Amino acid sequence: DARLDVARAVVYLFLCYLAFFGTGNVASISSFEISSTYRFTTVFDPFLMGALLVWKIWLPLILVALVFGVVLRALRRDVMATFLTVAALSDVMTLNFFFLVRDEGSWLEIGVSITHFALANAYMVVQLLLFGLCALVLHHSGTFAAAVKRRE
Repeated sequence: DARLDVARAVVYLFLCYLAFFGTGNVASISSFEISSTYRFTTVFDPFLMGALLVWKIWLPLILVALVFGVVLRALRRDVMATFLTVAALSDVMTLNFFFLVRDEGSWLEIGVSITHFALANAYMVVQLLLFGLCALVLHHSGTFAAAVKRRE
C-alpha cells in the first residue's frame, strides 16, 4: 500500500512538471509569445498581458492539483500523507540539483545550475500552495454538495 502511495506521488510530480514545462520556456517569461494574449485583449496593456501569461503558467498546475485531490478523495487516501510523500520526493530532487550546482566554468553553466536548484526549492512552496488550494476548494465543494442534498 505504501508503494502505491509513492507511485501516486511520482505520477503527480511527473504531471506537475509536465504541466509547468509544457507551457513554454519558463526560464524567461519574455520568451513567451505575447500574441497569444491578443485573443483576450486587443489593447496593448503590459500588466494585463503579464497577468495572462502568469495565469497561463498556473492554470495547468491548478488543474492537475485539483484532479489529483479528487482522485485522492475518491480513493479515500489521506491528503496530508500524500503531501508529505510529494514533499519527500521533491526534497530528493532538490538535493540532486544541490549537488549539481557548479561554482566553476562559464557564467551560463553556473547560472543554469543555480536556476535549476532555485526552481527545485521554489517547487516545494508551489506544492504547498497547490495542496492548500486543493484542500480549500474540495472542502467547500463538499460543503456545497451537502447543502444541495439537504435542500432536496
